[in-house]
Amino acid sequence: MPTSAHAGAAAPALAEVLVLAAAVWSRVRSGENLDGAMDRALAPRTPAKQSQASRVAGAVRDVATGAVRRCAMLEYLLEELLHRPASASVRALLAVSLSQLLAQTYTEFTLVDQAVRAARLRPQTAAAGDLVNAVLREFLRRREALEHQAAADPARRFNVPAWWLARVQTEYGAARAQEFLLAQLEPPPLILRVNARRATPAQVLAQFAGANLPASRVGASAIWLHRPTTVERVPGFASGSVSVQDAGAQLAAPLLGVADNLRVLDACAAPGGKAAHLLELADCRVDALEKDRQRAALIDSNWSRLGLARPGARILVADVLKTQSYWDGVPYDRILLDAPCSASGVVRRHPDIPLLRRPSDVAKLATQQAKMLDALWPLLAAAGRLLYVVCSVFGEEGREQIASFLRRQPGARPVALPGGGPDGLQLLPNTAVGAARQWLEGAEPVVHDGFFYALLEKI
Repeated sequence: MPTSAHAGAAAPALAEVLVLAAAVWSRVRSGENLDGAMDRALAPRTPAKQSQASRVAGAVRDVATGAVRRCAMLEYLLEELLHRPASASVRALLAVSLSQLLAQTYTEFTLVDQAVRAARLRPQTAAAGDLVNAVLREFLRRREALEHQAAADPARRFNVPAWWLARVQTEYGAARAQEFLLAQLEPPPLILRVNARRATPAQVLAQFAGANLPASRVGASAIWLHRPTTVERVPGFASGSVSVQDAGAQLAAPLLGVADNLRVLDACAAPGGKAAHLLELADCRVDALEKDRQRAALIDSNWSRLGLARPGARILVADVLKTQSYWDGVPYDRILLDAPCSASGVVRRHPDIPLLRRPSDVAKLATQQAKMLDALWPLLAAAGRLLYVVCSVFGEEGREQIASFLRRQPGARPVALPGGGPDGLQLLPNTAVGAARQWLEGAEPVVHDGFFYALLEKI
């Protein structure tokens, strides 16, 4: 049985990590998103609690995220292993503990021992220590058969609802859908974007090599850091040489085709990664639009770290649909619409998404996307270009959305994209293995999440 390299050192704190991870699990199963559940579970109430939360936050996030990534399988195991009703608190603790047994991060003895200790740390579960011990040991005795039974249902194996699985299989075929659904079960790769105003990819790779950080280039400005770490420990992050951004997301700025002095609108801009990339590539005049004032502050923070303060760059707090509140009547040469979507292409970064989405959500989001396209199109100059982006794998938000827009707007012409076509470019989540299938001939291999791009030109 594999043992974590840090298991010996971490074992004394594992019980409290399981307690907090179980609290996160309970919140997610009640309908909260994972990030919000993490923040609330770790919210310090006293100085002592603040110290504890700070010490174990990373481990809690790893354990809770791993459990959410296996949610469907864990729910099945709980039904098979619990022979009598158990409280939600006990089920939550069992779920995160079973997830760690599946991950084989710790020795079986350590995990079971710490799970029992965790039960006794909270009044809600204090009397359930024997039950926790019995359930976990029964799982270990029946492990092979239970895992096989759980994986027999593809929806459980891929950790998506049945409607989600049916949708992607219909759109892409069973084999191709399986390939990217498996990729989305993996922990996300740490991809960095090199700030062209401060460094080159070769310089960044040399810096990482000097710091004994294995890395490789996976795009024009993209560096894959093979050993994930916190951003504070990434050389060059604090000084603005690099930013965290998926390689698929890094295609937006180059595909838009910005140049010096062009007037550009980045709609739905927060937290500002794509707007920053635009400013890194050219001395263009960017209006970064964001409806939420707090999220708009993130754009300013990112621009400051990257040294991108420009006289012609502005951050506007306004609703995309209320164009009269932010547009001065001067047409934009380029518009980037990174529209709200199902986020079905970034599940490995947010494994709670399939658990929280409903089939009706996709249609509602598609309606909102259409309204945004229609609202922004009049703001575009003649011969100007609008790039539509969603981090989705659902055709209703991608090719179907653009086809519908083109029927409504006869003055719009689709522009073929490298690796795609006039109807857009659909990137599906892939892994290091999948990256060998380069979507653009002669390009660096790309390790990316799922995105759809369509470039539209005003005739």
